[in-house]
Formats: sequence, structure tokens, C-alpha cells
Amino acid sequence: MSQAPTSPAAGIGTIGRMKILNLIHVMIAQAFYSWAMREINPLHPDLPRIMLRQKELADKAQRMFA
Repeated sequence: MSQAPTSPAAGIGTIGRMKILNLIHVMIAQAFYSWAMREINPLHPDLPRIMLRQKELADKAQRMFA
């Protein structure tokens, strides 16, 4: 006898859970880098690296929804 899933997450496999966790990570990282861009001095030497990371995260989020 098989039982019906007891929770909404019970029907999601391991890959589905990992995708959700990955999406949460991307969203939190995007929020952090948005905050960092507002707070950082425009002449700070790490600014190009932060901008590159923001672009990478945007591309990753786009691929996740494609």
C-alpha cells in the first residue's frame, strides 16, 4: 500500500529541493550585493568585482527561470 504525500514538500524530489535552495541563495546574494552597491564608495577598488558578481548572479537567475 502506498500512502499519499503528507506535506506539500513531500512530492518534491531532491533535485527540486536543491533548485529551491539554490534560488534562495541567489536571491539573498543579489540583495546583499545591491545593498553593497548602495553603501560602497564609487571609487572603491572592489567595485568592478562587485558589479561582475551581480552580473553573474543575474545570469544565473535568468538561467534558472528559462
